[in-house]
Amino acid sequence: MMRYLVSAVAVLLASINTAGAATPDEACAALGEARTHLVAMIGSTDKAAQDDLKSKVHAASAKLDAALAGMSGADADKATQFKPVWEAFKNTRETEIIPAVYAGRNADAKAIATGIQAERMKAMKGAMGCK
Repeated sequence: MMRYLVSAVAVLLASINTAGAATPDEACAALGEARTHLVAMIGSTDKAAQDDLKSKVHAASAKLDAALAGMSGADADKATQFKPVWEAFKNTRETEIIPAVYAGRNADAKAIATGIQAERMKAMKGAMGCK
């Protein structure tokens, strides 16, 4: 009886520890969502639409940050590889791409997005195993 109880407790604890763990698929989905909204923002010249899309970019980025923080085990190793590139990506997005869009320099924003940011996107997808 005691052995059964110990086994049941072990199973329960294991399920509690992994119940809230984030997955690479969740991270990939949030990354794709952030990218989709940013691409739409780069293509927009309407200030209200840009503001709305910027809000959506930041919401998706927050989802991605939460997913990275919630990864464990082998997935945590993926997150560790992913994070430095993600931080560089976000920095460029916030300091170069978004300001260029708001300044009406959408072509400049697109050039950055299809240059270094595309390389970073490829690296992040590879690190996380995105499809």
